[in-house]
Amino acid sequence: MAEQLIQIENKPPSGDWRDPKVEFRKGVFCYSAQPKNVAYLGMANPRPWQPFDSDWKLPSDWKQIVLEGLKDRLKKYRSFRLFMDICVRCGACADKCHFYLGSGDPKNMPVMRAELLRSVYVPSVSAADRSGPASPRTAAASDVLPPAVASNTGRA
Repeated sequence: MAEQLIQIENKPPSGDWRDPKVEFRKGVFCYSAQPKNVAYLGMANPRPWQPFDSDWKLPSDWKQIVLEGLKDRLKKYRSFRLFMDICVRCGACADKCHFYLGSGDPKNMPVMRAELLRSVYVPSVSAADRSGPASPRTAAASDVLPPAVASNTGRA
């Protein structure tokens, strides 16, 4: 047992942990729903597509749609507003997140996903509309969202 412990490599990785080399392959992501099912549920933009497609067939104003949806949910759900401002980014939730556990991609950790939303939320929502103090690390939505979407799909 002691010999095994001696062989454990406890040095931090040499590269940046935020930019792992993740293999984007079939079976490690959720497939899209059939367009007829999306339409039946009254959800937006029913179309045939898959995460591995080069063109997701998004509407041209998708950024505005995302911002409006985010603002709408912030108005409806106080718990969401609180979460966006009180998460301390400790990572304690990562071992319970099926997206992170399934992919092993640090970008799928809840804290990273929340930081992506927060980077859109803080610049686009006035301080009066938020429930608490702003996040210390912010960026403009136009600077953060497209590269993050691209990097999570392996097309960055």
